[in-house]
Amino acid sequence: MSFHTLTWVAWLCAAAFSALINGQPLQTLLLIVAVGIVFTLASRVSLAGASSGAVSRPAAGWKTFLSLGLWVWGVATIFNLFFAHAGRFVLFTLPRSWPLIGGPITLEGLLYGLSHGASLFAVLLVFATFNLVLDAHRLLRWLPAGLFQAGLVISIALSFIPQLMSSLQDIREAQRVRGHRFRGLRDWIPLFVPLITTALERSLTLAESMEARGFGGIAVGSDSVAGTRAPTRGTESFSLARASLSGKSLSTALTLLGLFALLAGLVLRSMKPQAPGTLLLLGGSVLLLAALYLQGRGFRRSHFRYEAWSPRDTWVSAASILCLITLSVVQWRLPSLLYFYPYPPSNPWPGFSPVVGLATTLLAAPALWAPTVNRPLITANPHRPEGAEKESV
Repeated sequence: MSFHTLTWVAWLCAAAFSALINGQPLQTLLLIVAVGIVFTLASRVSLAGASSGAVSRPAAGWKTFLSLGLWVWGVATIFNLFFAHAGRFVLFTLPRSWPLIGGPITLEGLLYGLSHGASLFAVLLVFATFNLVLDAHRLLRWLPAGLFQAGLVISIALSFIPQLMSSLQDIREAQRVRGHRFRGLRDWIPLFVPLITTALERSLTLAESMEARGFGGIAVGSDSVAGTRAPTRGTESFSLARASLSGKSLSTALTLLGLFALLAGLVLRSMKPQAPGTLLLLGGSVLLLAALYLQGRGFRRSHFRYEAWSPRDTWVSAASILCLITLSVVQWRLPSLLYFYPYPPSNPWPGFSPVVGLATTLLAAPALWAPTVNRPLITANPHRPEGAEKESV
């Protein structure tokens, strides 16, 4: 499912916002179905385009991760069922002499546990789908140049769980080939010990490769690349260094002022009138963007291939933005449509809003407009010969 990177970012913002603010169980289940359709189609595309088992590893790894999410959903439901004893509809009663769990087990506790577990699983499913359909390196290209170090850290963090799940799948298959069977907790030790060892070895290899490439070195001048020093001499070197230091001092001052304005704006927003707080929030955001722009001027970025924007990206982005705007308006004007509390004196039965349901359904748009072929990239050279390399997700 090859869409533009910004299209997937818009879809992630809408889906994550819906998963985080929506507390109604029926609406959360609809969100799980909509995102699950996208995840299933992306998994099939990954398996269909795999010429070997190594290419289909990410899909299998994320399915294992979602299996863990289902287990978390069940644990959250059981925990709330046995530890929350409030409610009018009693399912059964445990002896009160039992510590913590003794007392009435209510329907309200079951519904509230299912609701919270569904919200947790929806968040995991949204980010699992985003990591499956989009490569972290493509996302890294769209970060501002001044955040190259933070972008690299984010890229490493996003690729950690897929690599961990892939290693888990490899070790599990290797243990099964050796005749190992997973029956009890002790049988899982031969699985987790090699997994931890592999993760430590991978982290050491990554640290050594970053050090060998000079990551974290001092960059001087606008011609420098991240982690390297520009080869300048004499007066030119002194002027570049002075310009770099002055630009760094200005960006640091703007960052501090912007953070202070944001903090003051958040404090004043809780008071009346709220207009000064809003102005400080806007001013702090502008100062932080200016500091980010100044930081990015000191680094040059080379682009060899560019992503093409298609009509499918327009439709999917429009659907995602419409979903985000609709849910924002609902949260602002009618927050009760997104709130679920089954305990007395509230109604224990979950509600459903058609407006929220239609907005949530829009998150399945990537499955509706999924391209049948991989997306070509626009290159810097307009005379690129046919049959050149294409990038796919």
